[in-house]
Amino acid sequence: MSGRQQQQTADVCGRPNCTRNCPDPVQIPISLDDSRANAFFLETSGSGTLNIRQACAVESLAFHNPNLIVNVLFVGGQINAGSSSSSSSWIVDARKLAETYANIHPIDLDLDEYLAGSLLEKWYHCTDWRKGPYHVSHLSDGLRFLTLNKYGGYYFDLDVLILQSVTQFRNFVALENSKDMGSGVIHADLGSPLMALSVQDFAANYSAGLWTHNGPLLLLRVLRRWCNVDDLQSMDYIRCQGFHVLPSSSFCPVHYTQLGRLFDNQQQQQQRRRRRPDNNETSTDETIMTTRPEWLTDQVLGIHTWNKLSYNRPIHKNSTQTYNRLARHHCPLTYSLAPHVF
Repeated sequence: MSGRQQQQTADVCGRPNCTRNCPDPVQIPISLDDSRANAFFLETSGSGTLNIRQACAVESLAFHNPNLIVNVLFVGGQINAGSSSSSSSWIVDARKLAETYANIHPIDLDLDEYLAGSLLEKWYHCTDWRKGPYHVSHLSDGLRFLTLNKYGGYYFDLDVLILQSVTQFRNFVALENSKDMGSGVIHADLGSPLMALSVQDFAANYSAGLWTHNGPLLLLRVLRRWCNVDDLQSMDYIRCQGFHVLPSSSFCPVHYTQLGRLFDNQQQQQQRRRRRPDNNETSTDETIMTTRPEWLTDQVLGIHTWNKLSYNRPIHKNSTQTYNRLARHHCPLTYSLAPHVF
């Protein structure tokens, strides 16, 4: 705008006389072809990189779901700009994944343009959300709801390892346990009222100081209103008008208090259970490496690996750690690129 019209115009935060020219909004290259659903990961640290475990999560989804377009949205950082650092052996170039998997799409995201015109625009530009102790995680919370509201599809946290096809499941969230809602795995069709309500709740009720307030607890608030029930156990397909609340066994079969099931070797797990093999069993490495954990049933679609609590637990390629075995089979390219210890 120019002249008198410009002087009478306030910006999104209510500040008058804004003179900065606004570029035309840029649409990110998201496929809206009904025959190929979209899935999304968000990297919000600004590093522009994926570490080995994050890359494994992305690859595992693309590997088991070739008909999904797996969009990896990088916020605030040029893709793989840090790959020349001394820690580059821990980094997988997202473009290398895209060269092998045609359904992986790394995308640079400009938040000023991505949020323009949305309910999150004023929150992003006009509040002090960056001063909160969990601001990076909370930005991810808001963006997952906004993205699914914009495009529909699947959202997965970067610490969710996928073990099989997920496309037979639609319009769902998954519990972390019998008492707690999760927000790390979501599907919503384009136009889902639940995602619109989630974006509204985020903008209206944002709290900087509470870890789960803007993610799992937000979904719980929205679902309580949508399903017209108070407790998780009553949130079924009928009461929730076609929306599913999947059990924790679907994507959270390992509770965060039981990380040893993923990151300890099999011998440590046996010792911890104080269980000795009987005459018909053997404790050789070969047998241990082929033993399927009792919690890893056919109902497990993926595994939330709780990165915030497990990032400092190293994985050794020659170990009998369950995560090591799973990574070898479900993200083979990333695994081949990983160092001996990752």
